Amino acid sequence: MRQVRFTLYDRLVLIPVELVYVLFPWLLLALLFQFWPAVAALLAGVVLFPLLLPWLPGHNFSPKGWILGGLVTLPFAIQSLANGPALSWLNLTWVVGILLAMPALTAFLALNFTGSTTFTSRSGVRAEMFRYIPAMVWSFAIGLLMIIGSLVIKIGGWHV
Repeated sequence: MRQVRFTLYDRLVLIPVELVYVLFPWLLLALLFQFWPAVAALLAGVVLFPLLLPWLPGHNFSPKGWILGGLVTLPFAIQSLANGPALSWLNLTWVVGILLAMPALTAFLALNFTGSTTFTSRSGVRAEMFRYIPAMVWSFAIGLLMIIGSLVIKIGGWHV
């Protein structure tokens, strides 16, 4: 039986396509607002994910993307905890918001690569989408609300 290989070069070729269609508009927006966790999550989903695909734990692409997004976002959360007021509710809201929203963004971008691999089937991709997209949406929405809420409170000067 013939084996089909999906080498590092094959995965590397996919990155420019994703850069053009997905990354540039969102990256420009994230850079405009200087929201570095979003920049890291976008780059992780578009550049790092296809390169690290075989070595990320798990079978489905969404959990692999979630893990990668969490690893990339974690330094920003740690830095925010270290530089902010010790265990203030506003700082914790910001950190939890980042840790909910950014890995979900990376996981969603990871789904883009399911159609370009040799080891996914149409029914498997569909099952993965129905299984993980609701969790991604909820996680991203709650995290984004926490991030926006903490920014509004901080900018408005209402925090204690």
